[in-house]
Amino acid sequence: MKTLSPLWPAISRIARDEGVLRIGASDIEDAHVALFHDWLDRGHHATMRYLEKNRAVRTHPRERFPWAKSAVVILVPYASERPAATNGALSHHIARYALGDDYHDVLDRILRRIEDAMPPEAKTRRYVDTGPLSDRSLAAQAGLGWIGKNGMLIDEEHGSYFFIGALLTSLENDIMATEVADRCGACTRCIDACPTDAILPNRTVASEHCISYGTIEHRGPLEGRISDALGGNAFGCDICQEVCPWNAAPAGAHPAFTARDEYRATPVTDLLRYSQGDFSTLFRHSAVKRARLAGMQRNVEALTAARSGRRD
Repeated sequence: MKTLSPLWPAISRIARDEGVLRIGASDIEDAHVALFHDWLDRGHHATMRYLEKNRAVRTHPRERFPWAKSAVVILVPYASERPAATNGALSHHIARYALGDDYHDVLDRILRRIEDAMPPEAKTRRYVDTGPLSDRSLAAQAGLGWIGKNGMLIDEEHGSYFFIGALLTSLENDIMATEVADRCGACTRCIDACPTDAILPNRTVASEHCISYGTIEHRGPLEGRISDALGGNAFGCDICQEVCPWNAAPAGAHPAFTARDEYRATPVTDLLRYSQGDFSTLFRHSAVKRARLAGMQRNVEALTAARSGRRD
């Protein structure tokens, strides 16, 4: 039976060369699947109905991937600090993870290199937030951190400013991970700081109240708690990470996630006059495309209305 450990020195070397912060291995069964079902049953996925459709695969991943026996999981850091810029610049209104290149493309390329190190007969499948798997659960099971009260994976040394990627393999997992102890303790800074009370007591997030969900995934007008508490957020939100004490000494960003100069030079309000072509050019190879031009213009309109004291 083929196992991961003979490949681990080569895989680890590739990871180091590619700027990976941490790497580990996990079985593919999700230890947190019951929590996911409860979250769905309570409707906290809001309009993300594709999560409901993928419920069965999360419960029994081997029904879709009968060959899968393990997952190689990587953490890749992104910028924890915003670049110096004028107050109204786009870079002040976009979540840190989207200030550089699209993480899907960058992590997929890294996973492809790891995939190429596998034996020719091994089956693999790359996942970067693109399928019915919980990357955070796999990462926690691989000993790469614990899932904090804000639902983020937290590494004791580097905090939570990183992306997670997973490579499913047909190799047996014999890399024994040490479970990372929960270090949140009695701290409730993230819960207290969330302006929409979106963080739930069971370490999940109510998407219907989450600014990140509202400004990225939601289609249609912004309403309720989200529209009233946008603050300066036009795409995503970092508040629960900004207040987390474990983010006091984050790792330096992977070069691909360095903030783009054009975001520092472009006023966020410029988006209101953009054509689709302008939008596609500015956000080429960027995760911001997820919100689409109409969504970003909606978000910016909500920001400017709030600043002027207007409510539509």
